[in-house]
Amino acid sequence: MLVLIFLLPICGLGISFLINTLLPKAQFSGSDLLPIFFLPACSYITKMQHRPSFLPYGFLFFFILVVWITVEAAIKNKNLSLTKTLYDIWKYLSLCSVFWYIGLLFTMMV
Repeated sequence: MLVLIFLLPICGLGISFLINTLLPKAQFSGSDLLPIFFLPACSYITKMQHRPSFLPYGFLFFFILVVWITVEAAIKNKNLSLTKTLYDIWKYLSLCSVFWYIGLLFTMMV
């Protein structure tokens, strides 16, 4: 399980780099795949430490952030583009998953 904790994010970053170099003009970027690799690694860290996972609290914070972004977009644009809003939300999930992983690695080392 310890190998998966480090191997999953490294594979995710490698695939992200490959997608960005092979498909530079694509509508999506390689960082869009990062939650698929980082969230299971976060789950493995909490299982290994025999501690309760804080991912539900992270998802609650993410949900609050999603509502905030949606309201902000509705106020600015007066007309919501669902695909643009969902893509912005997915980018925030990518960023949150990386920070969750870094935070869990820090707690694992301490």
